[in-house]
Amino acid sequence: MVDKVDELRTIEVDKVDGGLVPTKAATHVTANTTQARPESDGVEHFIEMLARELYLLDPQGQQINQIEDTQRFARETAEKVIDASKAWQEHLGTFYDVEGVRNLLSRSGKPLSRQAISKRKNLLALTTGSKRVIYPSFQFRDRTVVQGLGEVLAQLPEDLLSRWTLASWLVSKEKELGNTAPIEALHQGNVEQVVSIAHHWAQSLSA
Repeated sequence: MVDKVDELRTIEVDKVDGGLVPTKAATHVTANTTQARPESDGVEHFIEMLARELYLLDPQGQQINQIEDTQRFARETAEKVIDASKAWQEHLGTFYDVEGVRNLLSRSGKPLSRQAISKRKNLLALTTGSKRVIYPSFQFRDRTVVQGLGEVLAQLPEDLLSRWTLASWLVSKEKELGNTAPIEALHQGNVEQVVSIAHHWAQSLSA
């Protein structure tokens, strides 16, 4: 369960690794806190990147020009993009941005610095297509990072396994854990077994 505390922000993600970008901020707030405004720069960046990729694939526009109903094609493409982003949102849950994590892990009411957040080895950070760093909220409870996550991250470094793939594994049921998701097993204190599974997975990936 994600903590819901004053002024701690989580963000919804439209698009993730491989071109997906965050476009809207959502807040866990009290009644006197205003809703964050949607961010348009993420959408504009995605459109720019999409146009670039289309140009690289079809520089003369010959294939694009063969599309009879471009409006319908654009709508169907957009629907596929949003459906994919919704699938990630439903699978991984909500995300904190850097400011949200700074406040969540604050001590004595003083937010941690951005540098301190970036240096922490026990935080699972995901990078979106627009290079924005976000943090799945499932790794937090009671304003702290779940014990053992840092050890799991150390077993499966980013050069061995995509952070998005790791995030997906953490929330997926694992037979060796009695059909419990690894992140839930960590929250239950079953650190040793989760780390052991991560270790064996790393070995198989390195073979």
